[in-house]
Amino acid sequence: MQKKFVLFTTIAVLTLALSSISFAGQTTVNGWYEEEEIYYIDRGIENGIVGNSMNDIFLIGDVPRRYQANVVEFVPGENGYSPHWVVNIVHTAAGVTLNDILASPYASEKYATEGVLFDDAADILGAAFDGLVEIVTPGFTVLCPIISEQAAEAPGNNEAPEDFLPFPDTF
Repeated sequence: MQKKFVLFTTIAVLTLALSSISFAGQTTVNGWYEEEEIYYIDRGIENGIVGNSMNDIFLIGDVPRRYQANVVEFVPGENGYSPHWVVNIVHTAAGVTLNDILASPYASEKYATEGVLFDDAADILGAAFDGLVEIVTPGFTVLCPIISEQAAEAPGNNEAPEDFLPFPDTF
């Protein structure tokens, strides 16, 4: 994990250094990857990219960032990383409640302290396999390059709010 984090941090810093001018005035967003908080630029929906994307982003609930920050599958330095993310929406499966997910091995340990239900794409996929959640892919891609925390908080950028609603019994 440490080696992967160092590689990710190095790539993020180099990316920032090479293109910091293009980051100014961007909307920056926090998210989750393998239990770690990450940051990315939200450049919105892309047209004509579906099918060419390798990376997935998981939105928990019916509206992006309603209940928690989004979860990504790959980061820079990993096979499969792309800033072009296929959008996946995660809902409780029929007959399943929030408490069922919290009692499973897939819920994040951060739920009690930070309200984060999922912080790892593998846990979301495992919960789907076990019938706890359903994943809907609406058929569009977003452009969201991952950046460092320092770039996300740089003057001139607009940080997305991190105030989330409490999870309802089903979402």
